[in-house]
Amino acid sequence: MLPPLSDKLGSKLQLLVPVAIAPSLVPTWRNALLELKKVDAVQVSSTGKKDLFAVEVFADSSAASNTESEEPARSDDARPRRPTTRIMRTQIDFVHFRNEVCELAHGAHHGEPCEFCAGILDLIVFGANPDGFFVGLLGNKRMAKTLAGFANALLKIVHAFLFTPASEAS
Repeated sequence: MLPPLSDKLGSKLQLLVPVAIAPSLVPTWRNALLELKKVDAVQVSSTGKKDLFAVEVFADSSAASNTESEEPARSDDARPRRPTTRIMRTQIDFVHFRNEVCELAHGAHHGEPCEFCAGILDLIVFGANPDGFFVGLLGNKRMAKTLAGFANALLKIVHAFLFTPASEAS
């Protein structure tokens, strides 16, 4: 008869534990989706120069950091956050990006747009407008807040479409 199975390290027969295996050659689009899934916030701040803004992307690394360290998990408010990526962009870059997204969402369908494209078009029509005349008159801080609102709303729509299971969405 076989000896009993054990989950202790020194035993002869150990329990088998399922392990997820990722392929060694992962396509670039898959890597991009995995990185996008980690992004949880975008912050836009004024640099002091006219129409130049610092865009900081924050990724949620709490799952990776908690498994590597021995200290207990802390709430998001207690943990200092550093941006994963920081780039400089002008207001015109945001306007061009908004226009390209609008053209892609509008041109993707001949008739009625899908739910995702409809959400994108609603954001562009009714959401924060980086090309707004009055927002530009109120100064760079207000413009940075508007640009951050647009970027985070777009991120929320993309995350909801790509990473929320269909049963939760309805």
